[in-house]
Amino acid sequence: METKKSFWESFKSWFGIGALLFGTYCGANMASGAYAAGYMVTVGGGWMLVWLAMFCLFMAFFCSIGLNFVRAYNIKNYNQYYLTLWGCHRPETSPALKVGVSAFFDVYSLFSGLITVAATLALFATLMNSLFGIPKFVASLGGVILFAFLTVNGAGFLRKFNTIMTLSLLVSLAALFFAVLSDRGDVLASRIGNFEEGVDWTGPTVTVAAHFSMFLSYCWSTSSWGSSLCNYAENIKTKKDAIGSGVLCGVLVTFLFGITSLIVLPYMPEAMSDAPILLICQTYLPKVLTAVYWVVVVFSVVSTAPTFTFNMANRWAAVWKTEKVSHKAKFFIISFVYLTAAWAISQVGLMAIVQKGYVIMGKIALPAVALPLVFSIYRVWKKDKAEKAA
Repeated sequence: METKKSFWESFKSWFGIGALLFGTYCGANMASGAYAAGYMVTVGGGWMLVWLAMFCLFMAFFCSIGLNFVRAYNIKNYNQYYLTLWGCHRPETSPALKVGVSAFFDVYSLFSGLITVAATLALFATLMNSLFGIPKFVASLGGVILFAFLTVNGAGFLRKFNTIMTLSLLVSLAALFFAVLSDRGDVLASRIGNFEEGVDWTGPTVTVAAHFSMFLSYCWSTSSWGSSLCNYAENIKTKKDAIGSGVLCGVLVTFLFGITSLIVLPYMPEAMSDAPILLICQTYLPKVLTAVYWVVVVFSVVSTAPTFTFNMANRWAAVWKTEKVSHKAKFFIISFVYLTAAWAISQVGLMAIVQKGYVIMGKIALPAVALPLVFSIYRVWKKDKAEKAA
């Protein structure tokens, strides 16, 4: 008979998943403030609240039903996730259809991960060059080796590692936020909830309606997170755990969007750049805050790339059937190859197209992932009911 867990025991497992996603989301573009400036505060502090609420609902909803789908079908990697989502897990499914669905989502997942990991490697190289004078080429290769090593240690390690990174990031971001309150607290207070100021910050081409359309496309991409979280969901045994973890994922990541937005908002539109928070630290805040900011960036890059890389390695290690190479060695080789590809892409300036890439991924995700996942609510209910009756 299964022992009933206390709320605290359940919450710890929910927080492990939420912290993992928090650390993963706090990558190069989030820690730099580019997401805050490009998505949340683009047209002012009033609409910022609307976008934050909208994102939280999307994230919590899709993470909850995605994790519940993973629980119901005992899914272990993203290929199994997408095959099952499209009903191609059944023995009678045509092999050609299985191959087609697998190939489509392999390309989808590869592109989605590469645009994030490549940006992370580029920022890591810039960081090491700025702090220690290490040539960017050498630093980026060092990042490949470091991230491959962290990936090899497995899902349990990454959950614990990202939990520590999450707490450290919270402290660092809080320090930046209080410095901003001290410097421009009055400006921040006047802009939060203000729907009049800010609609013209980016010129006449970016209207509220146009920004809403772009942001909605981005929100649809949250439907894909179940394919990553399935790698770390072995402790999700009940529907309550799936929903609790999913809601916490939405709340924690929205908090991350929120605090970076509150840091950037008082300095708009001057802070509209590729690295708004760095610009703010160097221009408006005490020099010690620049050092705190570097801590945020270091933690963000080290907690992001290994999680995306593990997702890819976990998929292809299962396909690599040879017994001559150990499982750990397979993980390292696959991770190294994947990270090297991301490094190569980062050399051509991927940072400039990251946000466009995510919007494209969101538009693809709506018909390919979001709608089948919504339908899965009925499938999971039907499956649970049949198992309970049996």
